[in-house]
Amino acid sequence: MSVTLDLYGHPWSAPTREVRILCAELAVDYRFIEVKQAEAGDYLPEALNPACKVPMIDADGFILGEAHAILRYLAAGHDTAGVWYPTAPQVRARVDQWLDWQALRLGRLAADLVRQRRFRPGASDDAACAEAERLLTLILPEFDMELKTAPYICGQHPTLADIAIFTSVDYLRLAAFDLGRFAALAAWFETCVARAAWVATAPVLG
Repeated sequence: MSVTLDLYGHPWSAPTREVRILCAELAVDYRFIEVKQAEAGDYLPEALNPACKVPMIDADGFILGEAHAILRYLAAGHDTAGVWYPTAPQVRARVDQWLDWQALRLGRLAADLVRQRRFRPGASDDAACAEAERLLTLILPEFDMELKTAPYICGQHPTLADIAIFTSVDYLRLAAFDLGRFAALAAWFETCVARAAWVATAPVLG
């Protein structure tokens, strides 16, 4: 069967990794097209994607950007078991809630911290790192508490929310953030890492 999905992204982009993990879990074949990093981010020609950011997919001419929109689109077309983005209204609402939490709270802090500590060796902003750590210690207990009642954030099976949050938590690991202070989160992370599709998408450390 010929490849009908092009994924534009960068290996170090957590949002790109979200899409790659779901494709692997759902056995969605795709062609990965690497977009070189620019100083201000990973940009695409505006003619392809008005937002000019990765990730972006081209599915037989259907252009779509924004990682979470892509995840929902792929789940709608390929998640025949309905476990990654459940159709039950209350469960789906919880998945959406945690997707928003990752995008609006965790994702930005994790990206800032890994950017400072991994990509600015010897020139990181200590004050910025300290502030990111402070804010992370305020929001991560919310996630840790939820994980004390189930192995995954919305129940017994991982969902799109787990994928998204995992990529940000892995950024924290790379930034030498101490995950061990949150026992349930640390256990969840180890469970996620054990999934072949998730670890196989890890960026190659230079």
